[in-house]
Amino acid sequence: MGALSLDLVREHSPGPLFERLKQLGLPGNKTEQYRHFAVKPLLTRDYTLKTAAAHTPKTGERLVIEDGVVTELPADCSVSYPSELMADPDHYDALYFLSHLLAPAVIALHIDENASFELRHIVSDARTLLPYRLSVTVAPEKHAEIFETFEGEGSAESLVLYGIDAEIGNGAALRWIRDERGTAEETALIGTHRFHLAENGRLELKTFDFGSAQALHLYKIDLEAHARCDAGHLLMASGTARRGNVVHIIHHAPHATCVQEARSVLRGAATGIFDGLIRVDAKARDADVRQNTKAVLLSPQAYMYAKPQLEIYTDELEASHGATIGQLDEDALFYLRSRGIAEEEARSMLVLAFADALIGSVGDNAYAERIRADFRSAYFTAPAAKEIP
Repeated sequence: MGALSLDLVREHSPGPLFERLKQLGLPGNKTEQYRHFAVKPLLTRDYTLKTAAAHTPKTGERLVIEDGVVTELPADCSVSYPSELMADPDHYDALYFLSHLLAPAVIALHIDENASFELRHIVSDARTLLPYRLSVTVAPEKHAEIFETFEGEGSAESLVLYGIDAEIGNGAALRWIRDERGTAEETALIGTHRFHLAENGRLELKTFDFGSAQALHLYKIDLEAHARCDAGHLLMASGTARRGNVVHIIHHAPHATCVQEARSVLRGAATGIFDGLIRVDAKARDADVRQNTKAVLLSPQAYMYAKPQLEIYTDELEASHGATIGQLDEDALFYLRSRGIAEEEARSMLVLAFADALIGSVGDNAYAERIRADFRSAYFTAPAAKEIP
């Protein structure tokens, strides 16, 4: 199909969404949210465009999406494939609109009863551009827990442009846990997401990104009155990976709460990204906002881009934020070594303890153990590199 261009997209999907994309323009390496991600080489590569059609899935325990096609669906959920779904016209990211435009249909998931299941993405085609969107609606007063995982064997030099549009109804709660581990031999992934929390809605967003693959997730989260968002992000990047999260959380109405914590571990020549903006509008009085980010650099070549931001338009709130970037705690390392623990083992113990502060916040013990195992696997199999002694 050649490199992506606005002319190519116009031919494929003209209309209002294209006008918004045209206004924003396709991102380049100087686009703010992609400044440290090197998006241009990914968008200019020659791909085969894969557009998945609707498919009748089997009933099972998971929601499985293989190369953009739903092949398995939990019994307590229903799915439809509307040709159009209203995108958020105020989303800040161009690729959010691009994935909407290129996706042939939206996978619309309706959760009308309390539910808990795994969402498994499988990407198996090489040098392919795969766009698809998933819409999730949680009915008022219902609770849902979704554990999102990825498999990318055989997907070298591909690019996945996918995203979640979630509507959390009045008094509803959604726990979204993403466990993503990828290697440099697997697809690059850009996820563009939007979560809208109605009055008294609850979102617990826990993201775990490990490995040497290229991956960036961009979120826009809108909070109405008395809504609450708890966001935690753990990143472990190695090799020459560029990966991380861009998160915009917006308080639109009074008495909303947001707590956000990001932790990153970087080794080799990896680049980690945390770009977090929490905005409190003038009408959103009595907000409670807390934001914190910490990063540990294990090698001289590792780089962390941390940009925690509060944008506040009211005096009636409680707010705090902070950021720290550095090496492992020398005092803690000395203490462990003084107890006869070898240096390499002591360093690993400190890294695992640093990560476990977020892994342990996952409510489901089985999910936490899977994430813990994935972190250890990614950490101990990372490409060898000179690390900071």
